[in-house]
Amino acid sequence: MNIVYGQIVTLPASPGNGYAGDAAASAKCPAGQVLTGGGAEVKAGNSYVQRYNLAASRPVGSETWWAYATNSDPNNPGTLQAFAICAKTTNLDVLHTP
Repeated sequence: MNIVYGQIVTLPASPGNGYAGDAAASAKCPAGQVLTGGGAEVKAGNSYVQRYNLAASRPVGSETWWAYATNSDPNNPGTLQAFAICAKTTNLDVLHTP
């Protein structure tokens, strides 16, 4: 197994008027590997951590982990990064005993 980290995405500051800044991120397993799990990390800017929320973190298909986050801080952006846990696939014959 190996962990594949997606790009670090900017989680923008809230534009105001009750709206949150939002961002999505993903991580994809390389060819020949399948997704066995994953997750995401949200890092706060120079503000209160409770303003930065991971809203969704889930698999999409058999190769990609996807995440979505929001930021209610009107002054400070944060970051979002998804990661996928991948495993190599093999085609092994099953050994049968007589």
